[in-house]
Amino acid sequence: MDRTALSSFVRTLARGPGRSRNLTEEEAYEAMTLILKGDAPPEAIGAIMMLMRFRGENASEMTGFIRATNAALPSWMKSLNTALDWPSYAAGRTRGLPFFLLSGLLLAENNIRIFMHGFNSHHMQRQSSTETALKALGLPTCSNEEDVRSCLDQHNFAYMPLRDMCPAHFELINLRDVLGLRSPVNTLLRGLNPTSATASIIGVFHPPYVPLQLETANKMNNGSAIIFKGGGGEAERTPLKPVKMAYARDGEMEELTFPPLVDKAEFDSKPEDPDPEKLQALWAGELSDEKAEATIIGTAAAALFILNRAANSQEADQMARTMWQRRRASRLSGTAA
Repeated sequence: MDRTALSSFVRTLARGPGRSRNLTEEEAYEAMTLILKGDAPPEAIGAIMMLMRFRGENASEMTGFIRATNAALPSWMKSLNTALDWPSYAAGRTRGLPFFLLSGLLLAENNIRIFMHGFNSHHMQRQSSTETALKALGLPTCSNEEDVRSCLDQHNFAYMPLRDMCPAHFELINLRDVLGLRSPVNTLLRGLNPTSATASIIGVFHPPYVPLQLETANKMNNGSAIIFKGGGGEAERTPLKPVKMAYARDGEMEELTFPPLVDKAEFDSKPEDPDPEKLQALWAGELSDEKAEATIIGTAAAALFILNRAANSQEADQMARTMWQRRRASRLSGTAA
């Protein structure tokens, strides 16, 4: 290990008032390449992550980090022919059930190939984690190429945990326990799009990260992307109020607002039941829940829009609603496969 491998980058970020600056895209690329090769000391890695967090990471830094990460991923990931990339990296302690999973499965049933990847901190309620919910739905997690291809072929949907997709970044994201704060790795992973899918749907917890993710997506030019403040930091649209979404497509950056789907006044603010069996009951048509179903429909609509399946928010909402109603009707009539 070269103990001075990252010293120039630390110096650039921390030189002092008037002299320090953000990394350039090429500097960020070089720094992340060294980190992923295991050539950098942990003290320097921690210093870079926290200095970038303190300064505020920018789109050039994130683009360099993403380029370096993509170069280190196995080549088979780019050959999966996926339509939608779906990062799932929420670590909130209080978020409810991941209804966005049913949005993804609804789209997958309608011939949209989805690659979901993620990590949920152990601080998060275990019942609300993506992997726990997948298990309740009877779906596997994927640990290798064979698993991913099999799930995509059978279900048009595959979920791969970060620990298997990129073990080096799994170690980096867990620095949160050591440093007490999230790092730019959380931003990087949301914008990664490891399979070069046609589009990405990205949720953030803090609204200031929307323009950062948007500019990064535009600089990467690796498919279209829609970004918004989602439930618990996931790409999950609340149906209770208007949701402003930013999107990058064909070199342009735009905004649109999706309207509320249900009347907020009709619902209380009590924490929702975190039992993942509720997801299975909803999916099987054994349970009706207006708010949950509106969340599923609304989130699927955002994906349909960025995939160019709908021209505007109203058309996207109606398309997603039709998909959900058709599914429930088939379940209730016993004609679903």
